[in-house]
Parts: sequence; C-alpha cells; structure tokens
Amino acid sequence: MNKGRILAGVCLLLVTLVALGGVAQQRLGWVGPIYVELAESLERGFKAYYLETYGEPIEISFVRPGGWPVCVDKIREWGGRPDADVFLGAGAPAHRLVAELGLSVPYEHAHWDVIPAEWHGMLVKCDDQHWSAFAPWLVSNMYNELVLNMYGVEPPETWEDMLDPKYRGLIAQCLPYASGTMHEVCEIILQVYGERDGWAYLRYQGAQVGRWTTGSVDTTHMVTRGEYPIGIAQPQMNAMVARRDGYPVGNLVPDVTILVPEAAALLAGAPNEENAKIFLDWLYSMEGQKYVLEGGYFVARTDISLSEWEAEGLGMAPHAIAALGGVDNFWDVELELLDYNLELAEERWDAVNDYYDREIYRRWDELKSTLSQIEAIDEQIKAAKADGLDVAEAEAIAEQARALFEEGELAASRAAVEEARAALRS
Repeated sequence: MNKGRILAGVCLLLVTLVALGGVAQQRLGWVGPIYVELAESLERGFKAYYLETYGEPIEISFVRPGGWPVCVDKIREWGGRPDADVFLGAGAPAHRLVAELGLSVPYEHAHWDVIPAEWHGMLVKCDDQHWSAFAPWLVSNMYNELVLNMYGVEPPETWEDMLDPKYRGLIAQCLPYASGTMHEVCEIILQVYGERDGWAYLRYQGAQVGRWTTGSVDTTHMVTRGEYPIGIAQPQMNAMVARRDGYPVGNLVPDVTILVPEAAALLAGAPNEENAKIFLDWLYSMEGQKYVLEGGYFVARTDISLSEWEAEGLGMAPHAIAALGGVDNFWDVELELLDYNLELAEERWDAVNDYYDREIYRRWDELKSTLSQIEAIDEQIKAAKADGLDVAEAEAIAEQARALFEEGELAASRAAVEEARAALRS
C-alpha cells in the first residue's frame, strides 16, 4: 500500500469519526476584506499544512461583510465574543482601531523579524505585536488601455490629471464607507491639499464620476470588462491579477500615494485561539507567503526573491515582478510616499466617510450640474473677452461662483453664475 492510500485512509477515518462525534472538529475562523481568490488560496494551503502537520483536518470559515470599515463594524458588533479568530486583511488604521478598542490581542508570530517595522516612514507592523503586514501594496488606480484608446485619451498620471474634463463620465469608483482603499484615497487628498482644498478637489473629482460601484472589487470588474476605462481607488495588485488573466489593463500608481500594509491580527476572545496562532505562524512562513502570492497579492517578507520563485515555477511570480517594475522584492521598489499622518486619519475616519456621503455622493447630480454651469459661463466670458468686451465684473463674479462651488455652497454658486451672465449682458 502506498503513502497516498494510507493518507487517504486516515482522512476517511477522521471524517467518519467526526461525523460520529468521536473526534472534535478542528476549526478556524477569519473575518476581513481580502479577495475570494486569496481566501481560497490560503484555505487550500493551510488545510494541507494542518493535515500533514497535525494528522487531522481543519474546517475554516470566512466572514467577509464588505470593505475595511464594514469589517471593523462587524468586529465592534461582536464586542470581544467574535465569530472568528483572525482579522485577516485591512491596513494600519483599521487594525490600530481594533487594537485600541481592545478587540485584538498581541501575538508575535514565528516570523516577526523578517517583516520590516516601517517603509519610507510608514508602519508595516505594530510595535506592540498586535498586527503585522502579510501582503503590502500601494494605493493606486486602474485603466483599460483598449477603452481609453477608443476615446482617444491618454491615461491620467497624477491626481490633478483626474480633474481634466476629458475624463468626465469615464471614471468608476465607490464610496469611502464601502472601501478602505477609497477612504485612503480621500485621506491622501486631504493630507496633500489640506482640508479646505482637499474637499474642493474631491468635489471636482466627484463630478467626474460616471458610475458609483459597490466596492473596489466591483470597480475592478467594470474596468476589466471595459464598461468604464478608469477605476479610482484600486489596490495595486488588482491590475496585476487582471493582466495575468489577459485583460488589457494598466496600473496607475499616482504621483502621491501611500503604503497599505494588508495585515493580520489575533482577535480578543478568539474561540479557536491555538489554531489561530498556528495559522499566523504559517501565514508568514515561506510556504504561507507562496500561497499569498498565488492568491494574487504581493508578499511581505524581506528575504523573498521573486525571481527564485519564478525559477521554481510559481505562476504569479513573473506577474508580480512585472507589476513591481522588475524588482525582486516588494520592499525594493523606489518611490516617495506621502508623509502620512496616521493618527489624524484614524481620528477622522468616520467623519470623512460621513461628510463624503452627505456632501458629494448625495449631491452628485447637483455637483455635476453646478460645475457645468460654471464651465459654461467661463466659456462665455472667454468668448466675450476675445471680442474685445470688458468682462472684468463678470470674471470676478465667475471666480466667486467657483469658490462657492469649492466650499460646497452649490445653490449660491449657481446664483453667482446667473449674476455673471447678467454682468455680461449689461
């Protein structure tokens, strides 16, 4: 009898005993916003590892209520009596909040030292062992090359480029409440431009949107299928996976961005704590990191060589190298990141989400209409000026209309546009 048959027999016996109540079923639960492809890869790898190492199967459940903010709300709702053991996925703000609420506990996994503490000034792991990155990535955007070519426009390269009227209606994105990545985009803009000018930018950018999606995954699908040529707030690895699958998409890492240390943490009150610790030790091992890569994410260990993994035949390795610009390890990418104020981002997390929903999403039609009227009066003033007319008064009023738009005073902005038109006629 060969080894495979023996193992199969053992597995059958164990399953039978579990069904009869003779052996307690080993369990593990995750909660988080990671994509299904990664969850399936990790589940496949860890189940095989657990069976080989401990001689019995393990059942894994995965609670995925939505994006980062929704996952944090679910953990809050459990209140220290969670229906999962590991918070799997989400970046530093989400994990820091969960830790501050006492809903995660420190655990220094077996490979803690090969995860960097920080990168370009941004945290990669928590100094009190509450969480650490297992799959880092950059906040980026995505475009469909074929569809943009059909419109005859080049992909935008900077945040300012996104406001060009030629992209109006060509952009798909979700709300910051529905996606931690979209929330991070808002925070990037607010920290780069300042609060007043940042919200002004987000109003202009909101008026550019052609379709609101249900989340970053939905945005990805719309861009890969060619329904919209540009997708805002995309985890960096989305374009890598889409490109692997043959879609004509490109990754847009904008001129200012931040690192997202997709992290894992042990939840307080985890019903299967020992299995959770075993999983975390495995997740950061070389074997676990290979399953992370095969699940479509970049990997976090500093001692990984993607070219060596490519030589071993790991299917995602060449796509990761290409997506990272030819470097052999994620941490070898050269760029400048935003000097990100994490504490400020955490402090106003809910306020930013609420304000965006109220002032941009719920006023979307009004934003578009008001901006169109401002642009129309600007064109009328330009034409009148070309005809040699005195447009000084109208110009001043039109500038006021734009300033009111930027402040969110949309009705007053439209009234100013009408006043500017009257000044032109006088």
